[in-house]
Amino acid sequence: MLRTDIEALRVMAAGVRGEADAIGGIDPVGLIATVGRAMPNSAIGSAAVELSEPLRMALRDMARQVRGFADAADHGATTYEALDQALTERLDGYLHGTS
Repeated sequence: MLRTDIEALRVMAAGVRGEADAIGGIDPVGLIATVGRAMPNSAIGSAAVELSEPLRMALRDMARQVRGFADAADHGATTYEALDQALTERLDGYLHGTS
């Protein structure tokens, strides 16, 4: 009765979830520490090292939010499917006199 590409929603959710996993897997701390050590007595190196943990936390938060988007798309597909089924059954009952 309703029209949407539920499979496309689920494929999108899976793809977005994969991106969230990739984002969550980024750990800049070690690389930034290497850069900081390569620039001893440097304000830039020191600032980079101080930034590494907040950057890691921001990436974790971004991954969590992107996963939430994927979950919402999955939930939307499931809810849409259930609503479509319920409306179809109601309409069928109305048109054909079944309950």
